[in-house]
Amino acid sequence: MAETAPRITPLPPDQWTEEARAVFAYWEGEEGRANGSRLNTMLTFARHPVLALATLDLGRYFMLQSGLSARQVKLVVMRVAHRYQATYQWTHNVIGARQIGFSDAEIAAIQVGPADPVWSRADSALLQAVDEVNNGGRIEDATWTELAALFDERLIMDLVHAAGYFAMVAWGQVAMGVALEADVAAVSRNRARDA
Repeated sequence: MAETAPRITPLPPDQWTEEARAVFAYWEGEEGRANGSRLNTMLTFARHPVLALATLDLGRYFMLQSGLSARQVKLVVMRVAHRYQATYQWTHNVIGARQIGFSDAEIAAIQVGPADPVWSRADSALLQAVDEVNNGGRIEDATWTELAALFDERLIMDLVHAAGYFAMVAWGQVAMGVALEADVAAVSRNRARDA
């Protein structure tokens, strides 16, 4: 996946305001507030705390409150990251996917897409919907029929909106050139809960 040098650099410690520290604390608690974030995406977001917190709230909804399971969230995020060549998003979410039991074959199959034989019917339908949402927003009738046979309305709504939300995150990270941390394996962790 292609990487760009940071266009918006992480906020340096001498510019950490209380608002920036609130961004650091969002996922990392009081340690983040006191010592700064260990994540370049949060250090970059801290340059615009109001936008950061609004964006993080929606992401938290998908990861912790939506009808999507942790596995389904990871499928959505990694398929989006692959489609948009979002190295930061892909790398962090591969680490998180392994933490919740994804196999190397499944991670490789995400790059192939919904037609890979490793997928269950439900996983394939979910990945197909992600592709269609991220290909202009229209979900084809056959895909919608399959989704409706497998999932309830609220989960479908969560899926459609999650596909758009995680695309927005990918676009932002790619456009701003958010760089991977040198110790990415040590700082990355799954944040989605299992439903």
